[in-house]
Amino acid sequence: MRLTPETLLPASTDTNVTDDVVTAIRHQDIVTAWSGTMAEQRVAVLHMLYPRTDARTHRSLDALVNALHVHGLHQVAELIEQEAHYLVFKDPVKAWKALNEIRHDSLAIGVHLYYKGFSGNEAEVALDRDAHRKA
Repeated sequence: MRLTPETLLPASTDTNVTDDVVTAIRHQDIVTAWSGTMAEQRVAVLHMLYPRTDARTHRSLDALVNALHVHGLHQVAELIEQEAHYLVFKDPVKAWKALNEIRHDSLAIGVHLYYKGFSGNEAEVALDRDAHRKA
């Protein structure tokens, strides 16, 4: 799959529209389409959601960064400490590990997964399957 305007601009279903020149998309549509183009390489994208800064958020962020370091995910920890919005993984095992650490070690920071053109539960099932595939 190639990321083209056609993949992001579906034909209109409105019969009153005479030409298809514009459509509304969300950033999730773009990331989902991009992850689909990377499906063969098994690239996972974690979209990090950092709430506005307060003391609880800082404590949660610090605890998460420490937990990631303890589990050997040093580069992930550094990027989260810098509040990177998108983390792109080439290794499904590391992506699965990071996703679960983030979900279990932080109440204030959210994360969405995009994998193989899927998001949400479908992406999690596909990532879990690839991360735990027997070699």
